[in-house]
Amino acid sequence: MSLRRRLRDERGQGLISALILLAGVLLPLLFLVPLFARLEQGRLATEQAARDAVRAAVEAPNPTAAQTAAANALTRARTQTGEPLRLELDGQFARGGVLTARVHTSVAFASLPVVGHFGTIELAGRASAPVDRYRSLLAGSSP
Repeated sequence: MSLRRRLRDERGQGLISALILLAGVLLPLLFLVPLFARLEQGRLATEQAARDAVRAAVEAPNPTAAQTAAANALTRARTQTGEPLRLELDGQFARGGVLTARVHTSVAFASLPVVGHFGTIELAGRASAPVDRYRSLLAGSSP
């Protein structure tokens, strides 16, 4: 069989190879890129919310106001990002103490029009801040 005849018999196989490449490689990439974007958005939202919450808490005058200030900061972060954020505030609210805020959220692994969301990935952000040693604290707080 001559080379010219062999090349003529293989005509159109490049199109088939391209379609297989498209279906096998490029389509999964179309699902991975938005997933990585959602993960990064969730990670940034949790870290920023944790920083805002702990900063608001250490600037409060007493422990009750610290919890309220942290919750208000988390509410603002929820409205800005649209993420379902959850807050845990730990530590000692006293001069020289350290408060730690942990913020958690769930990101949907995938979303299909007919099926909906399936699979979730848990993300967490953490931030700590010291309570100033030389500040005045209102009555009812630790010395």
